[in-house]
Amino acid sequence: MLLLLSHADWLLLAFSVFVLDIPRYTISLVSLVPLNWPRRPAILEAEGGVTISVILPAFNGGPGLMQSIASLHRQTFKPFEIIVVDDGSTDDTLALARQAQAAGLIDMVIHHGTRCGRSPAVNAGARFARGDLILAMDPDTVFAPHALARLAAVFHDPRVAAACCNLGVSNEDASFTTALQGLEYLMSISAGKSFLNVLGAVSCCSGACSVYRRDIFLDRGGLDPGPGEDLEMTLRLRRLGYRVRFVSEAWADTLVPDNPVSLIRQRQRWDRDALRIRLIEYREVEIFKPERLSDSLQRLDFIVFDLVPTLSFPFYLVYCTLIFGPQTLLFLVAVYALLLGIALFNIALASLLFGRSPTLFGLSVALVFPFYQGIAMKLTRFVAYSSEILFSTSRSDDYVPPRVRRVLMGQRT
Repeated sequence: MLLLLSHADWLLLAFSVFVLDIPRYTISLVSLVPLNWPRRPAILEAEGGVTISVILPAFNGGPGLMQSIASLHRQTFKPFEIIVVDDGSTDDTLALARQAQAAGLIDMVIHHGTRCGRSPAVNAGARFARGDLILAMDPDTVFAPHALARLAAVFHDPRVAAACCNLGVSNEDASFTTALQGLEYLMSISAGKSFLNVLGAVSCCSGACSVYRRDIFLDRGGLDPGPGEDLEMTLRLRRLGYRVRFVSEAWADTLVPDNPVSLIRQRQRWDRDALRIRLIEYREVEIFKPERLSDSLQRLDFIVFDLVPTLSFPFYLVYCTLIFGPQTLLFLVAVYALLLGIALFNIALASLLFGRSPTLFGLSVALVFPFYQGIAMKLTRFVAYSSEILFSTSRSDDYVPPRVRRVLMGQRT
C-alpha cells in the first residue's frame, strides 16, 4: 500500500483526501489552536438586562419533554417564560404539558388540534412571547446549566440577530450508529461551526437550539413553514445584513437516530432541503454577488467542502478504477489508512479543544469513522442531491404536513 501511494499522482492523492471530507475539519481544528492556547479567552455570560422566552414546539415529544423543561429550570440565567406548543400530538405530550403548567414549571400551553408543522408551532408561540429573545428548541434537547447565560451574552452586540449552541449526542452509547454521530457532531458542529464563527460565516442555526431577537424574528416573518426552516431563516437573516453567532461554550445534548435506516432518512431530508434552499431559493452558486466577505465565505464552505466533493464522488471512484485497474481496491484501502490517521488526530485535538471527550464506546467505533463520514454519508448525500435535482423530492417531504405542503406548493407554482 505504501508503495502504491508513493507512486500515485500527488494531485490524485490530494483530491482523494479532499473528496473524502477529512481536511475540512483538520483545517478548522488547527486554525482554532492559536485561539485557545496558551490562554483561553474569557467566557461571557449574561447577568441581566435581557430576557428569554423559551418556545418548545412538540409533536409526540412526550418522552423527552419533562427532561427538557427540567434542564431549563437548572439554568444559571433563568428563562423569563416557557411556552409549550403541542402540535397535534397523538401521545401524552399535551397531558404532560398541562401537568407541568399546573405545577408552575411552564407558563403557557398552546394546543393545535391537528398537526401544522414545526415552523407554525414556533411562530404561534412567538406571537405570545414577551421576552427580548426567543429560544426555539426541540423537546429532546437538554441544556447544560450555563447554556442560556452564554447564549444571551452574544446579544449584547446589537448586530446579532440569531445564535446557536454547541450540540452533543445524549444517546451516544445507545448503538453503533449513535456513537458515530457523536464523533460526527464533535467534528462538524464543535470544530466546524467554531471555525466558521471566527470568520462570521455560520450558515445554519440548528433547530435543536436557536435563539433569535424577538422583534427581528416577528418583523421578518418568523420561520418559513416549508422544510429546512432553520437553514432558511439563518440565510434570510444573513441576507438582511444581520450577524449570526455560534457559541461553542454553550452546550446542549440532543437525541439522534439510533439505527441506520432512520439516520439515512433524516440525512436525506436535511440534504434535499439544504440543496433546494441554497441553490434554488438563495442561488448560492452564483459567482459574482454583491455581498459581505463573510457571506461569500459561508457560500464557499458549502460549495467547496460539500457540493463539489459530493457530486464528484462517484466520478472519482470511476476515475480511480480506470487509473489503477485491479489495484483500485488496494489504493482505496491505502487512502483509507491515511484518512484514518488524520481522523484520529482530528478527534484527539477536538477533544482537547472542547473538553468533550468521546466515550469508550465512541472511541471504539473511530476506526470506521472515515468510512462513515467520507463514504456512507457522502453516498447518502449524493442520492439526496440527485433526487432533488431530478425530481424535486423535497416537495413531497412528510416533515411538513400534507395539507400545509399542498398550500405551500400551490402558492409557489
